[in-house]
Amino acid sequence: MAEQLQLTQFPHLPGDLAQACEQAIQATRLALQAGYRRLLIEILAPDIKPEVLARPFLELVPPPALVLFSDAGGAALAQREWGSLPDGIQLQSLTARTQPTPEQSVLFVMPAVYSLDQVERVCQLVSGGDPSGLAAKGRDPKPVVLLNPQLQDAAAVGVGLAGRRLRQRFLSTFETSYYLRSLVEGALFRAYPDPWSVWQQEEPGLYSVLKTFRARPSGEEVAELFRASKRGDPWWSWRRWLGGIP
Repeated sequence: MAEQLQLTQFPHLPGDLAQACEQAIQATRLALQAGYRRLLIEILAPDIKPEVLARPFLELVPPPALVLFSDAGGAALAQREWGSLPDGIQLQSLTARTQPTPEQSVLFVMPAVYSLDQVERVCQLVSGGDPSGLAAKGRDPKPVVLLNPQLQDAAAVGVGLAGRRLRQRFLSTFETSYYLRSLVEGALFRAYPDPWSVWQQEEPGLYSVLKTFRARPSGEEVAELFRASKRGDPWWSWRRWLGGIP
């Protein structure tokens, strides 16, 4: 039986969005200290407003920095909600004319799938074309943080198979510093440097770790974990006998 990887830095799920943001900031700082410069943060909860989610993460992009929204409406709303910004931080919408300098850190806020070309172009400008996402000897590109990218609906907007592969290859240059997704029966979680973990809800507000993974588990692996945990539950076995549950 494979050894269970330990959760040393983040042994508990967050209790609310504020705690999730605190964990994400801490985990991303640890990844930056380890040399990563392209970081992916995903906090997948319903009805999160971009301007509310993004504000705490400004501290991850030291000035001079760009904070980029997918459209002008989102940028304008954030500007109105946030009021004054720290010195050296600019708030813009992401367009083909967005032109950061290698000295600027960048925070992308919920970039849409149709803006992926612009996202990749900006990343290349900031990193000097180096897709590794790691600080190299003699050069240290500025951080690029991708916050809750909205890329799941690629097929719906007409992105073909080749385009989806290019998208996945680009995203693979990012280190997932924080990931939190609520599931019907638990949660999928990762906070750098800890491994990925699948959690099962025992009762409201109480979760336990089912298994840890070195890499992100597939949807089928997660589903099978929950199925296997239920098979060991005598109440589930009784319901299966009564109702013919597979």
